[in-house]
Amino acid sequence: MTVFDILAKRNADKLRAVGADGASVRYHLRMNGGVVGVIDTFELFDGVSLMFNSIPRGTAEWGDVEPRELQIDWCLRGRFELETANGRTIRLSEGEFAFHDERVSKRVMSFPAPLYTGLTLRIDRSAGAASLARALPECDVDLDGIARRLTGESGCAIYTPDPSMRALLESFWGVDERAPLARLRLKALELVTLVATTPHFSPRTESYQRKSAIESLERGMRLLESDFAQDATLRDAAGAAHMSVSSFKERFAKAFGISPMAYRRQCRLERAAQLLETTDEGIAQIALSVGYRNPSKFSAAFAATFSRSPSEYRALHRSDKRGHGRIDSRP
Repeated sequence: MTVFDILAKRNADKLRAVGADGASVRYHLRMNGGVVGVIDTFELFDGVSLMFNSIPRGTAEWGDVEPRELQIDWCLRGRFELETANGRTIRLSEGEFAFHDERVSKRVMSFPAPLYTGLTLRIDRSAGAASLARALPECDVDLDGIARRLTGESGCAIYTPDPSMRALLESFWGVDERAPLARLRLKALELVTLVATTPHFSPRTESYQRKSAIESLERGMRLLESDFAQDATLRDAAGAAHMSVSSFKERFAKAFGISPMAYRRQCRLERAAQLLETTDEGIAQIALSVGYRNPSKFSAAFAATFSRSPSEYRALHRSDKRGHGRIDSRP
């Protein structure tokens, strides 16, 4: 029984398997209010598992005891917030990766962006460490040493990847359906090797902001992520937050790791992707509903974000739903 099987058994009201294709198992994460996220899991080795997470905005309460393992999380798009048992809040923003161990007990998981896309590599400190030692005999993978070095005093630390690490993490989404398990095993081994042999990672610079300031910024955020057919401006969002334009722009970027208007553009395109997956509306109508009056400009912006045209994206995701395959959310 895998770690995820155990978590699903203990949290049957929140996490359940809904399909398998031989290489992976798809789980649905049911959050407060009935919102459902998708987690595709690959058991790479005994004690080593990989998860592709595609979670819409929502919150899930989680009261389980964490297994003794090292966990690596990478945020491709969106944002992830975690409230721990000791009252600490951990925020993982777009492009960042985190290491944490069993000292971090999850209590509330929040996904404030329209869609969180990321991956998680979980390595059991006993069985997983033994599997990696067998797979990488020439690389001294001291999992306990890595955990001590990279999880910090609190059990979790967040880093900004260097170009090599970022390219490797992004490449996980480039694995096609030909022998995906074997290919993902190789990438995971490469990731562990890079982690073990990199003496220093750049820690993220924390920028503390008061809760009242975050709440003000979130008022502006809610305006940016709604009513896409209207031309909401930066000034409109700053007004909703009761801030000057320059202050709102600076604080928003510090808090959420993205500029306000880039965030709005991301929300518009992610809403379009959702409509392509779940409706039969024409592409021109979808473009108009998310604020693009020119379908050609919409198609170019969509392809730049999802590496596929709207029609290709729709065809792929309709196929994924029929086959219960892994969601392909390439950068």
